[in-house]
Amino acid sequence: MQRRRRPNPDSEENIRRIDTKARARKQTHGFQVHFLRGDRVVTKMFSDSVYGGKKAARRAARKFKRRMLRRLPRRKSLGG
Repeated sequence: MQRRRRPNPDSEENIRRIDTKARARKQTHGFQVHFLRGDRVVTKMFSDSVYGGKKAARRAARKFKRRMLRRLPRRKSLGG
């Protein structure tokens, strides 16, 4: 099975890199953690400017993801 190519190479599983186009009125640069567990949707944005740069924002996003995955129930498989 071939894996789908992510639009942004800085993205990884459950962590999306968001960079608005240079001509956009409002600029957004950062990482968004997003996943589903049970009936909960977990999403949080880690902005480069708030966390002091791209590396620090990625590190904070990964830490948040690990912490939340430990707390929430495992994902249920759809197949039987």
